[in-house]
Amino acid sequence: MDFEFHYYITGIIARQAGFSEEDARIIAYASQFVDDNDVILNVKDRKTGQAYSNYISQTMDILKPKKALMRIYPIFHFVPGDPTVGSARRGDGKMHILNTTPDNETANDMLSNAFKSFTDIRPYRIGIATHAYVDTWAHQNFVGFNDSFNGSILNPIPNIGHAEAKHHPDWVSHRWEDDRLVESDVDNNLRFISAAKRLFENYVDFLCSDAAWTNLEKDLLLIMGRSRRGNQNYGREKRLEGYCQMAKWLPQYDEDDWFNKAIEQEVHGLKDSQDGILAKFTIFKDQYWWKEDVRKEDTHWFKFQEAVKEHQALALGPVNKRCKTMGIDIRLL
Repeated sequence: MDFEFHYYITGIIARQAGFSEEDARIIAYASQFVDDNDVILNVKDRKTGQAYSNYISQTMDILKPKKALMRIYPIFHFVPGDPTVGSARRGDGKMHILNTTPDNETANDMLSNAFKSFTDIRPYRIGIATHAYVDTWAHQNFVGFNDSFNGSILNPIPNIGHAEAKHHPDWVSHRWEDDRLVESDVDNNLRFISAAKRLFENYVDFLCSDAAWTNLEKDLLLIMGRSRRGNQNYGREKRLEGYCQMAKWLPQYDEDDWFNKAIEQEVHGLKDSQDGILAKFTIFKDQYWWKEDVRKEDTHWFKFQEAVKEHQALALGPVNKRCKTMGIDIRLL
């Protein structure tokens, strides 16, 4: 899924389920920021010189991932599920123990653990776990590794995740063909509204809320409109207007917002390139400092990074247990 679901629809669901506006904003931002948290930084304290390092939850480009950081995919984006479910039936009969399937047990456990986390980082944990949870619908029938299972019958070249399918699985109001499957016609809106309903139900159960799904479902379906093939941008501007009307309390998403409010970047020469060949030739590294007028522990960016580390620590064991059946130890990646 892209920012339409991870940020706007997630925020709307959180608020309608009963979260406060502030918590819903954090949940929505954290959910989308999982995809934008793709740079490892060392942020220093000007008084003590101590440095803080973050973990990443995404590579620079999902279609061109770094193999050395493969451990992030099954934990944040392609959570392994039940390869025997009907929606995973393929024309070639293949199955994969690490196949991502909707609403799977491991992804549900991630969400449950987030609900139980410490209060100060709980909404961040919920947002991160939400991202992984709803992606089990968008990324179903792909595995988060370099594997020919991800390719079509006619193209057995190994690839990672849904690289061959490009961004087709992620777009709202989009229809496409997954020719690996017995039921190859995919309407993303059907998948996404199912994800929205289950996410809403999980939120309501956690909050012990009496919020009803019916009206929210109607509103979301109205905004999403009819799925179409072809241009993913068709109707997007209108949909964004619809989300904003439903959630006037939710600002436009700015991936630099939390960073800019917490950190100062000293650019030495040209601003550092974080990926590709240019990064190898950076002579004067940029410096990162906590802003003097903030306490780092109070910033959204720091709390999010701590939540990422906690999410990974708790998810690593169960996910790695499954991965090791394939001879893969993601702790070593």
